[in-house]
Amino acid sequence: MTSKSVAVLNQPDASSANALMTIINRAANDPAFDVAKLDHLLAVKERWEKDEARKAFVVALTAFKSSPPEIFKNKTVAFKETKYRHASLDNVSIAIGTALATHGLSHRWSVDQAEARIKVTCILMHNAGHSESLSMQSASDQSGSKNAIQALGSAVTYLERYTLLA
Repeated sequence: MTSKSVAVLNQPDASSANALMTIINRAANDPAFDVAKLDHLLAVKERWEKDEARKAFVVALTAFKSSPPEIFKNKTVAFKETKYRHASLDNVSIAIGTALATHGLSHRWSVDQAEARIKVTCILMHNAGHSESLSMQSASDQSGSKNAIQALGSAVTYLERYTLLA
C-alpha cells in the first residue's frame, strides 16, 4: 500500500467513503495489492478513532459537570398521607438535554420488558461517536389505582427520569 493510499484513508466524512471504494476497487483489480495490510491499517484507524471519541466524550462530560443545570421540582404528588414534590421527566429531560447539547452530548433511552421486570437504559452519546449507558429496572408501579398500562408507563417514566439524573 502506498503512502498516498494511507493518506486517502484519513480523509473525513463522504470523501472517506469514496476513497475507501477507490482502494477496494484497486484491490479487486490489482493482484499485488496487500489486502491484509489494508485490513490491519483500517483496524488501527478504527481503534484510534474510538479512543479519540472516548477522549472527546470525557472532555465534554467534564465541561457539562462543571456547570450542571438546575433541576426544579415542578410537580406535586399527593395521595392519602403522602405529599411530595418532584421534577417531572419532561422538566429533567429539557434541562439536562439542553445543557448536554452545548457540549456535543445527547441522551436517549432503551426500554426492555422481561416477565414482570422493566429495564430502562439511558444512553449518553457524544457527537464524536462514543456513548456510555446506565440501566435500572423495577416491577411496574402498582401504587394508587392504576390499570396495567398506566402502571407500566409510570415505572418507565420513573426509571427514565432517574437513569438520566444518574
